[in-house]
Amino acid sequence: MHRKTSFILFLLFGWIAAALAQEFNKTGTSGFVFLEIPASARFAALGEAGITMPDAGAEGLHVNPALAALGGKRYALTVSHANWYVGSRHQAFAFTAQIPRAGTIGLRAVWFDFGSMEKTVNPTSSQAGSYISLGQYSAGAYALGLTFARQLTDRFAFGASLQYVREEIDQWHADNVVTDIGFIFLTGFKSLRIGTFLQSFGLEAKYAGEKFKMPQQLKMGFSAEVWGAMADPNRLTLLVEAVQPNDGDGRLHLGLEGLLAGVLYLRGGYKYGYEHEHLTGGIGLRLEKSFGALRCDLSYMDHETLDNTVRYTLAMEF
Repeated sequence: MHRKTSFILFLLFGWIAAALAQEFNKTGTSGFVFLEIPASARFAALGEAGITMPDAGAEGLHVNPALAALGGKRYALTVSHANWYVGSRHQAFAFTAQIPRAGTIGLRAVWFDFGSMEKTVNPTSSQAGSYISLGQYSAGAYALGLTFARQLTDRFAFGASLQYVREEIDQWHADNVVTDIGFIFLTGFKSLRIGTFLQSFGLEAKYAGEKFKMPQQLKMGFSAEVWGAMADPNRLTLLVEAVQPNDGDGRLHLGLEGLLAGVLYLRGGYKYGYEHEHLTGGIGLRLEKSFGALRCDLSYMDHETLDNTVRYTLAMEF
């Protein structure tokens, strides 16, 4: 088992090095980029690392659908909100239900509201410096997904999601169907976990006569407790993930999560390979109730040129 784990880690680190060494620039070559925005305060605070976190609950639908198969409770629910850049808003919802001897099913929804803007037109082609107001128009995007996840053995689980995605601006729109596929492997070597996640895999879409590809990302990573165990009231978890998008260069996400007295979470992360986004952080509070567990999370993400963002998430398991 240890030889197999070492071989997998060797392949993983080799893939990370290859991804980060690429020097081509594909920025701006895909659409539906709202699918790349983190939909969970917990994992946004961890530098967007989290595809191997076994206690993700319903948040696993946003991060890696295979995690939904590892939930400790029969039902899980999470809602999230963030005021994004330049007045836009981002919300997310996820729900999972475990079906005995079958697996876990999940429902996921994400909304992105760009807000309202003024619609203008030049009076004539020769009067480029002036305009006529035609009122307001709105723009937004959303994704609706159905997930199935199953734990095949006590160490291996997989999950897949089928999502309908749509973007709208004024009277124009574009839509498509994409697939998310994820795996997680509990190696048995201490607490080491390894996972992969293929996000937003789909065919090209067309908008206003122009074709563009989906914002596909391949993620690979691992996590382990460097102090304590996942089930302990006091622990420290390290997460490392490599990301290769199809519209940019390779990136590396690092995260640390500490749990104190089974109640307080302290989180931090760093995103390597981004031009303006690097440090992340956040806190969380976990409460055990008679009906199950309740967790409230807050995350902060630093941006060098745009507004810094704060995200809020409420998660329940029952």
